[in-house]
Order: sequence, then structure tokens, then C-alpha cells
Amino acid sequence: MTPGVRSGTIAFSPRARLLKLIGAELISDDVVAVTELVKNAYDADASRVTISFRSVAVPGGEIAIADDGSGMDLDTILGVWMEPGATSRNGTLRRTGRRRRVLGEKGVGRFACDKLGRCLELISRRAGSDVEVSAVFDWDRFDTTSSVLADIRNDWEVRPASAIDRHGTVLRISGLRVAWTERTFRRLATRLSRLCLPFQELDDFTIVLKSDEFPHYAGELRPEFLEQAPYRIEAAFDGDLDLQISLNGGSATTERWPEARPPCCGPVRARIFAFDLETESLARIGPRADVRAWLREWSGISVYRDGFRVWPYGEPHDDWLRLDQRRVNNPVERLSNNQVVGFMEISRDRNPDLRDQTNREGLLHNEAFADLRRLLYVVLERLEAARQAVRHPASAMRDRALGRRSTRTSGSHVPISSRIPPRHLEGWSELAAAGQAAVLVSRALRPLVTNIREHVAHLRGAVNGNGTHASTRALDRLDGLVADLSDHVESVVELHPDIVTSRRTIDVGAELERARLLLRPLLDAAGVRMDVSIAARLLRAEIRAETFHHLVCILARNSLEWLRGRRRRKIRITVRPRGDWCEIIVVDTGPGIRSYMASRIFEPMFSSRDGGRGMGLAVARAIVELHRGHINVVHDGRRSGAAFRILLPRKRARATIAGTK
Repeated sequence: MTPGVRSGTIAFSPRARLLKLIGAELISDDVVAVTELVKNAYDADASRVTISFRSVAVPGGEIAIADDGSGMDLDTILGVWMEPGATSRNGTLRRTGRRRRVLGEKGVGRFACDKLGRCLELISRRAGSDVEVSAVFDWDRFDTTSSVLADIRNDWEVRPASAIDRHGTVLRISGLRVAWTERTFRRLATRLSRLCLPFQELDDFTIVLKSDEFPHYAGELRPEFLEQAPYRIEAAFDGDLDLQISLNGGSATTERWPEARPPCCGPVRARIFAFDLETESLARIGPRADVRAWLREWSGISVYRDGFRVWPYGEPHDDWLRLDQRRVNNPVERLSNNQVVGFMEISRDRNPDLRDQTNREGLLHNEAFADLRRLLYVVLERLEAARQAVRHPASAMRDRALGRRSTRTSGSHVPISSRIPPRHLEGWSELAAAGQAAVLVSRALRPLVTNIREHVAHLRGAVNGNGTHASTRALDRLDGLVADLSDHVESVVELHPDIVTSRRTIDVGAELERARLLLRPLLDAAGVRMDVSIAARLLRAEIRAETFHHLVCILARNSLEWLRGRRRRKIRITVRPRGDWCEIIVVDTGPGIRSYMASRIFEPMFSSRDGGRGMGLAVARAIVELHRGHINVVHDGRRSGAAFRILLPRKRARATIAGTK
């Protein structure tokens, strides 16, 4: 060893307080905490779990969670339960002795107990044993910066079985940190009643809720009105290219996904029920007040993994599919979030990319999640079309007369397409015709511009040395005008090339600079300055370059229309990475968009400008959503003009993706 040099090893010594800090990140509130403990009972192969609340309307009450699962012995408690992050489940598929798919992860149960109360008494009895193990924890002792985890000692004992019959586990959580209100208890009752998929029997797993202060919420809410829904759809996506759909209990048809790349979310099953909210419609289902109250609790589309619900999807007011916003653009045909009750099934084994966020509040917003949304929109469109056929049969007959596909069509394979209202179809058709005419005229102007340039050059040679100063200046001016005309013509031609490239992955920053060059003649003519700021060296997105240029041009043209007559005429585009997304912010110095119009400006044929077609932003939204992205108006108080945010899924290099796994 070199003189004067010492070496060795070092280990982390986590402070006791770290346990509480991690728990605060993983468990958001008391309802989530109780739900995680119920999941632990399911993982323990329990067939029944009882949650008892005593004097919880004031701080300091007690919650007892008892199950009849397999229980734990002393070795399991000391070697597994006391080691967060450890697991006692064997096998790569992580299944229990009753072949249940394991739901719990990361030792969340320990943190859930701490979230609920200051003290925990854990009592457990292993099946076939005549003794039970008891352990007591005072969680407030961990809230210190002076001690490490190993310094906090907790008492345990092994004693003759008395608290538990046969086998199972009891968690007695006392010294509750917060008082439970009627609203909180109702949230828990609803959440537990929807915890298991209503159409799937999970090994006779029963949840019983007891309370001395809120007994009327202890009963389980049941989906009694589902079978009376006037519209329903069942859909099964095979994870590749086929989507099977059955409407209102009819025979299933198989539709082919229209793109070469299938959604990467994996196989999915969905069952969605839709309701009309008119008084007469609700009266046909049951007592109107009861049906409305039931819909308030059950409306929305819930996600279930391996038969258990993924929170918060389907919670009241959690419109994760943005159905209400979608309906604003087409209130006649679209369904709002409070009109649907849906159940979507996924699994850990078949949908590995649909992963939980760390805080247990939803799935990661990655490419698979975006594809899942896109798939559900297709299913909803089929349900909405079937509903329209019932509510507006004349429109359905007109569609059949025009040769449009009905959602009731049977057959082995039918293409996926969307019904477009006639007024909107007229707008799209006029816009497409205008675009084609612009391309044809631009290509026809090309040889004319070349001919004019040749004549100007010939004229300049003829007057060279014999012309006056005024004639020379006139020729220079004519030359400049012809150059400007040529730039404008080439801009249109470049935006609509003869051959569409097959390359779908672009460098967003590079293509944005190219789009700015194409727009320069138009910007210069309007006296508008466009600044581009790119926050990363390489940001890639899966979209054709020509399509991306169209998107930028639509937003630029929208800004140019509103910048006329303004003293400051400027457009600023900022590009930066945002997790799995490429974020593009387009801001101008115009008058801005009023908040009450923000939800309507993407609607076809809606325009707040006199004489406007109202199709540009509708096309922009269609382009973005076709590429699994999002576009919206930004109102954050920091920008005075119009501001749009575009999110496009990032395309990462294979090496980068492999390195992050």
C-alpha cells in the first residue's frame, strides 16, 4: 500500500426519519392508506377483510383491519415485514398460494399504517399454528434526526393464540392523526365498493366496512343500474391490430386498426355503459333521484389491473379522458364524463408498460398510456354512433343513404373510421380543395416566374450603358419583386412536395428552423419577427417533416391574422423536453384568446374573427392528436398574447431506452 493512503468500505446509515419521508411520498391521504392495507389482505390470500372504525370523528380514534389470510410467524415479521422493500413472494410471476396476482409493492403497508395513526399493534397467526405473534410500533419515535433506523427498537412477543381464530392478521391503528368526516368516509365506502371489478369473482374476496359513527355508509354500493343502461359496448383489443366490438349485447364484429404500428399499450378489455340525463330517460331506469345519486358516485371510466382498481381513474370529477372538453366541441354527439360508467381491464403480465406512478396515483404518462387513451376514444366513438342511431334515426338513415358505415354493420373485418357531421365535412372538404388549388397554382406559377426573370435579364442587357438612372432603379425594383414572388411560390411548393417522405422521425429543432425559413417571405411581408428557442440539443418526434411544417404554418398564420395593426409584431416558439414529451410553446404579441373561448377555438368552423373559416386550429388539433399528442391554449397570466402548448411523444434512441431500463 502506498504510504499515507488508507482505504476501506462505507455503508449508508439512514436516519429513522427517512421512513416517514418515504411514506409521505407514497401515500397521499388516509383513503389511499386504507385501500393499500386492503390490498395487502388480498395478497395474504384472505377471503374476508373487515375494517372497523371506532370514535374516528375526532383525532385519536382507532381503525382495526382484520383478515383471515395466511398470517405471519415470527420469522416472517422479523425477516420480511421489518424490511421494507423485501418480499416473501416466490416466482417471477409474483403469485400467491391461491394463484392470485400480487398487488402490493415496495412495503407500502408499513407506510400506510404510519399515515393513519401514531401507534400500531400488529397481531398475526400462521395457519396451523397454535401461537400468535404481536408487535407494537410507535411511529412518532421515527420522527427524529438524531437516530438512525437501527436505533429505533420495537417490542414483540409470541404468545398462545387468543385474538385470532385459526389464522390471519389484525392491524390495530390508534391515535389517528386526523378526524374522519362524513365526506371522507363516503369516499372510502365508494372506493372500496369499486375496488374489485364488478364482473369478476376474485376468489370470494369480501370487504366489510363497520363504523359506530357512520353506519349508513358502511353498506357496499352496488352497480344495480348498470344492466338498465340504454347503451352499452364491450370491446376487446388483442394487442396487435384487431379490435372486437359488441354493441348492446349484439354479436361481435372485428375491426382492423388502420395504422401499421399497433397501439403499444397491450391487450385491453373495456365495458362501457352510457346514459341519457333527461328526466324522462332516467325515470325509465329507476327513481330519478336514486339514479342521479348513483351516477354521481359511479360515473367515469375506471381502470382495473388484475381485477383490482387503479386509483384515481373513474373517481368523481376525475375526467382523465377529457370527455367533457371533447363534448364541448360537439355537444350533440359526444358523451360527457357524467354520462358514462366504464370498466377497463389490464394486467401486469400482459400490459407491462402501463406502470404505476411512485405515489400510487395513476399510471405513468408514457407512450403506452397515450395509446390507451387513443384506443378508448375509438371505442367511445362506436358507442356514440350507436346512441345517435337511436336518438336521431333520421340522421342514421341519411348516413346509410350516403354510404357511410354504421356501427351496427356486421362482418369479419371492417375499417375504423369516424362519423363527421355534414356541416363539418363541408368545412374540411372546402379546406382540402383550397389547399390542392394553392398547390396547383403555385406549380403553374413556377415556369412563369422563371420566364419573367429571363425577360428582366434580357431587358437589363438591352439598356445596359444606354439607360437612365431611373430605368436602372426600376429594373432593380422589378428584380426584387420577382425574387419575392419566387420565394412565396417556392414556400408553398416546399410545403406540399411531389413525393411524401417515408421518414417519420424528425429532429424537432432542425425542422422548426426549416419551417421558419419557409415562412420567412410571409413573415417579412407582414413585418413579423419569429424567434425560436431550443432547450435541448436533440429532440426527436415521430411525425413526417411535411406534416410538422403544416402544423407550424397553421399556428403562424393564426398569429399573423391577429398581429395586423399591432405595434409589436412578434412570434416566439420554445421547444424543450418534458419527460416523455416534446413540449412546443407558440406565443405571439396579439390580443390573446379570452378564457371562455379557449375550449371552442379548436372546434371546426368556429372563428372569433369576422370572415374566418374556423378550420385552421381544427386541422392543427387533428394533426397533433393523430400523432398521439395534445394541444391546448395556455392561460397562466405570464403571457399577454395567444399561447398554445403542443405535446408530442418523444422518440428516444434505442441505446438511450435500453440504458434507462
